[in-house]
Amino acid sequence: MRTPFRVLLALVAILALPVLAQQGPAGRWNASVETPQGPFAFTFEFAVDAAGKLTGSMNNEFIGAIPITEGVAKGNDVSFKLSIAGAPDGSVMTINYTGTVKGDELALVSKFEGTPPGGGPAEMTLTATRAK
Repeated sequence: MRTPFRVLLALVAILALPVLAQQGPAGRWNASVETPQGPFAFTFEFAVDAAGKLTGSMNNEFIGAIPITEGVAKGNDVSFKLSIAGAPDGSVMTINYTGTVKGDELALVSKFEGTPPGGGPAEMTLTATRAK
């Protein structure tokens, strides 16, 4: 009687592995924010090492890939920075992100360091979805 229970338990564990592997921030995430010029679509690509270091980039077809820095993942919580160069005066715009993964959604809050460009909001919320 115990053997069928163990087989059933092992089968459930094996079937659960793909679901468990999809948890956490690692992978590709699709996002979009509204701008005065219309929607701005981009993706995040994340990798997490065993120590919780989050690496990756934000990607957009117009600006290319911007590497993330100071990335940390603790369970389903993430934090990282994006530093975007390119202003005519040579300044760098830095955006701090914090967020939480819930299933296939990543709820993020972005905060600009300093004054946001074009008088935009200093803080925004957005939700990215896990790419299939």
